Amino acid sequence: KQRKTKAAKEAENEAWQQILAEDGIIEGCDDEDGDVVDDTGELSQLTGKPTPQDVILCAVPVCAPYSVLSQYKYRVKLTPGAVKRGKASKQCVEMFLHSENDKKKSDDVGTKRDNDLIKLVNENEWVQAIIGDVRITSAGASKVAKKQKGNKGKSK
Repeated sequence: KQRKTKAAKEAENEAWQQILAEDGIIEGCDDEDGDVVDDTGELSQLTGKPTPQDVILCAVPVCAPYSVLSQYKYRVKLTPGAVKRGKASKQCVEMFLHSENDKKKSDDVGTKRDNDLIKLVNENEWVQAIIGDVRITSAGASKVAKKQKGNKGKSK
């Protein structure tokens, strides 16, 4: 198998650029940065604090510094501790699902939709988003932990 020459590689690259431009995937550019696609439009659609007018398609678990998440609707504070990732992710989901139920339900439809989307997130995605060996230090975290311990004792 022979290696391609520089001219052959450039010709193949130009052919692909032309095909992609014809299909409308990228706009044809003559400058050297023609293969760069601007993804900022997609990123601007992500939000941590949706408004009632927003159409929410899915939920994405993220792990970031707590100060960054201060404007997010659903957040928990994770600090170093002894709780494993799987158990911590289950506690977080329980907190998210029951935190809105304890407060006034000003937007029932939005809360139900949020809860449905939180339930749709795969458990593996929650576990992968959380750092290992943590302690949840948010409002209501101790209630959820006690509730899970109580359910564990009843099931035996």
